[in-house]
This record gives sequence, structure tokens and C-alpha cells, in this order.
Amino acid sequence: MSEFVFVGTYEVREVRKGWQHPKDARGRYVPLLPFGYSFDGEEPAPATLMMPAPLGEVEIAAYEAVSEGTPASPSFPDTPQGRLDLCNWCAEHVDVMGRRRVDAEAWAAILFGDATVGIDGTVRG
Repeated sequence: MSEFVFVGTYEVREVRKGWQHPKDARGRYVPLLPFGYSFDGEEPAPATLMMPAPLGEVEIAAYEAVSEGTPASPSFPDTPQGRLDLCNWCAEHVDVMGRRRVDAEAWAAILFGDATVGIDGTVRG
């Protein structure tokens, strides 16, 4: 029997405190690459395609990686409590694998660990 595992389509990004991800004329988020991203490993992507440098006080947010960078969550302080709050928020508000939700432990593995999450939502180290 085949087993499906969650492949990381979400990532944590640092954002400037108070920064708002831009939206287009229809109110949809504009995909942005992480700050410092390069297409070929040498030349950085054009600044118009990247998020601004996370200077000063930073927070963290979950971003969809498959969309080339749209936020999946609001930002939270980059502290142990902020990371826990981010995982709890994602568990309550973000679907994975279609319309399936997973718990905060699974979100911690998705965002901060190298574990996989099975289709049944269990975390595998």
C-alpha cells in the first residue's frame, strides 16, 4: 500500500515588523520571492520580484512556497511563543493536502523541522 507524505509547500519567512505584503488591483497577494533569492545561485532575482530585506525588528510568517511567495498567515514575533502562536494559527486556519487540516505539532514539523507529515496528519521524524 502506498503512503502519501506532506511535501513542504509552506515555509517560514522573516518580515519587517509591520510590513504588509502587497496586493494587486483585485486584492490578491502578489507573489514575492524571499529576500536574497537567486535563480541560478549567483545573480539575485530582480528587487521587484523579492520581498524587502528583513531589517530592524523582524517577525515571522508562514508563506506558500508553491505560489512563489504569498502569505498563508499573519506575522508573529520571532520568539518561542511567537513560533508556537504561528503553528497554532496555521492549525486553525490553513488547509494542507486539499481541505485537510493538521494540528500544531504537524505545523511545527512543516515550518521548523525536517519531519514529514503523513496523509493522516501524523508527524514522522
